[in-house]
Amino acid sequence: MRTQEIEVGIGNEYPLNGKIVIDINQIPSPTAIYIPLKGEVVLNKRAYETLGMQEGAIFDLTTWRKINPYLGDCSRKLKDDMVNDQKVHIILLNGKHEIMKYSLSCIHNPLLGKVYIIYFSKASEKYSVASISSLYSVKEEIAKLKPYLNRTGKSMHESLMKKYFREENQQLTLDDLVYYERELRIIQKAYPSLSHREVILCGLLVNNMSSKDIASITNRTLDAVFVTIHRINRKLDILNKKQLIDTLKELVNKRDEEQPANTEVSAIAGI
Repeated sequence: MRTQEIEVGIGNEYPLNGKIVIDINQIPSPTAIYIPLKGEVVLNKRAYETLGMQEGAIFDLTTWRKINPYLGDCSRKLKDDMVNDQKVHIILLNGKHEIMKYSLSCIHNPLLGKVYIIYFSKASEKYSVASISSLYSVKEEIAKLKPYLNRTGKSMHESLMKKYFREENQQLTLDDLVYYERELRIIQKAYPSLSHREVILCGLLVNNMSSKDIASITNRTLDAVFVTIHRINRKLDILNKKQLIDTLKELVNKRDEEQPANTEVSAIAGI
């Protein structure tokens, strides 16, 4: 199958009118080219692999927009037709959640109008918040084995727990928060009286994370988490934790329904 070719301008001081034509598969990083006028997305081989798609498959733009409605926010970061080194949480067409790093540029073609070029890769060097939560569930299951182990087994168990589950190695980072960026932004806008730490806690609660897991991954005591929840309830005039979670979920779900579809960069920019 013949793949797409790209004409790259390198300056008039060079021969061949200062242009080089390359195959899209010769680009060394996962690359997507989005053409709004035609409603098409062109991917190179590395992009297919990163997105978990079969090479040559048609990119389902309609489904992509539906499962990633908040990628329109990426367009607001465009400055001088370019965005560099951003991170975003996306849902792939196979249903898998990923945090992606991306850079985006917009060019203007006389025949096709705006054309977006997106370079992206998986930001897999950090655990996502959801992964950390699962990790602590595994920790509890492993801890149940301790009473049945002999002295050697208990020593191995202790080493394992220190290696993988020490709280200082599992603190919440800004990279982790990308996973819940949408919820945090909605909550912060709706409740400007909340502090940064309180907004983070709300973002975790609305995603069904237990108080115990929140305490573990934010490196705080369970009592400190309860105190923060109480403070949030008092600020928002809410009675208890259950009502707080219900209120937050209603807020986020309402914004989901109100979010308009964006027909340009929102469709693909967050890859």
